Amino acid sequence: MKKNILYVPLLSICTILLFKNNLEIHTAIIDACTLFITKLFPSLFPMMILCDLFIYFDLPSLFAKIFGSFWVKIFHTSPYGAFLFFLSSFSGSPSNAYAISSLHKEGKIDAGEASHILGFSFFSNPLFLYTMLSLIFPNDLSTVLKLILLPYFLNLFIAFLTRKKTYTFTEIPPKEKENFGNFLSNSIKKAMNTLLFILGSISVFFIINEMINPLNTPLLSGTLEISQGLNSLIKANISNEAKELLAITFISFGGLSIHLQIKGILSDTNISYKTFFIYRIFETILGIIFIFLI
Repeated sequence: MKKNILYVPLLSICTILLFKNNLEIHTAIIDACTLFITKLFPSLFPMMILCDLFIYFDLPSLFAKIFGSFWVKIFHTSPYGAFLFFLSSFSGSPSNAYAISSLHKEGKIDAGEASHILGFSFFSNPLFLYTMLSLIFPNDLSTVLKLILLPYFLNLFIAFLTRKKTYTFTEIPPKEKENFGNFLSNSIKKAMNTLLFILGSISVFFIINEMINPLNTPLLSGTLEISQGLNSLIKANISNEAKELLAITFISFGGLSIHLQIKGILSDTNISYKTFFIYRIFETILGIIFIFLI
């Protein structure tokens, strides 16, 4: 009871700020919804349904048979790691967490393997990055491509550094398929529940940024939400070198909004969020180092 009382002043302040800054918060929520409807929903929803269809028709197993042996030999993960990395590389996050969680629930990969693969398959949607980075670095295609491609190298580098000594893969027999109509209906429901949670988390961090970061300081904006952080760099009065460092930091870490989305998607599994967080810190440090070197 005493511990709960300590939160009363904080919640009271939040309530006062909510009424005092009602117009700004209203605008922040509208901005979050606009971002979700125009950018995220059109890319995330079909990818989530497609991921479920891949699993229904057992395409991950086919992909694993073709590329899995190479992946096992180099990175010492299950053959499904190749499929998940490939899917993540163009779908981005949090679609990758959705796919990994789905394969884990199907029994294709265990929780430890899923946690490890999630850690080195974190990407922002490349089309989104190209659009934002082209605005930050106009007429500088080399920098734009460097910032887009560097995370792919960093994730593979991390996958190699953190690989197990050996990996023994045991083929898992496929489960009996449910009726396709029921499957598709459940897939849509599951995707929509996940997407509504993503919209909510984005809205919360847009509100937080509006309340604690009225000057739209790039570092704070990017720590909270990657799209706001990159957007703040467009008009930031700092050098291009500083913009590069901040951009790779936002892209590698992902922003707390993405972290909350990942944690929510993993909530009904025993896949470790802690491992994902540690890998993001590792990637951020490596990203900053590589930006200084290249």
